[in-house]
Amino acid sequence: MEPISILRPSGLESGVTPTPGWRPRPHSVAAPRLKRQLNAYLRESIDTLVSILHHRLSPMKPALSTYELQQREHLFRMVFENAPDAIFIEDFDGNVLDANAAACKLHGLSHDELVGMHVSQLVPEEFRYCVYGHKELIEGEVDGFSLAADGRRIPVSICSSVIQYMGRRAVLLHVRDNTKRYIAEIALRESEERYRLLFDFNPQPMWVHDRETRRFIAVNESAQRLYQFSREEFLQMNSIDGICIPDDGEPCQLPNLPNLVEVSTVKHRRKDGGTLTVELTQHTMTLDGRFAVFVMVNRVISWRR
Repeated sequence: MEPISILRPSGLESGVTPTPGWRPRPHSVAAPRLKRQLNAYLRESIDTLVSILHHRLSPMKPALSTYELQQREHLFRMVFENAPDAIFIEDFDGNVLDANAAACKLHGLSHDELVGMHVSQLVPEEFRYCVYGHKELIEGEVDGFSLAADGRRIPVSICSSVIQYMGRRAVLLHVRDNTKRYIAEIALRESEERYRLLFDFNPQPMWVHDRETRRFIAVNESAQRLYQFSREEFLQMNSIDGICIPDDGEPCQLPNLPNLVEVSTVKHRRKDGGTLTVELTQHTMTLDGRFAVFVMVNRVISWRR
């Protein structure tokens, strides 16, 4: 591009060093006219420069757009291939169009083996009836099972959405392997069941009640036999005062501090009208986000009908 010279008269407000031999003239009527002419010349020169730059840069725009698209495609492919969870792209008939490395690992198949398979082939036979079609896209996240090449049933969570793929609408499936969570949940349920059995069938009478409302939360079988109330009757009581016989008309006192163990002797009533004097161990704790008290009857000191 030819260099453009923009001439300015020296000695004006421009701050440019005056040209040798030029002397400022006294203020006259010609000065404003000269200034207007110079300003017009400057505007024309700047407009010419902008026009040339625009003309030179215009052919670069498509190249920049293509470059950006290539970079985006590379980025998305990197994310797709390196995602830790399995990602499938399927057509509306349920055929796999593409899958990432995690999807191949999940099913124990190569990419070439996976592409072209029907989604029903990737699900255990007993779960194929609930494979979703494109008209019943999964909203949110659902739990299910995937089928590996070696026959293993893999617990997974699945979510999907509709996308544009290679110029047509397709289904994007995001499948997460939940094996570790599934094993942990089974272990938790088994642990809860063991503790439930230890509580329900413990020979010592026990119950748990809410510290604030004083209502029963759980009562074991030994307590039901001792007090002659059923579990439902315990749970329907307004408070533990339903079995307490207070001293001097005061309600039964409960421990106030968390993780506090307290042993006390109190009087209780049975459903048949009998009176019990029992030694209790009370332990405060947090249960499901609320302040609760675990109570165990250590021994029955006296029993009066």
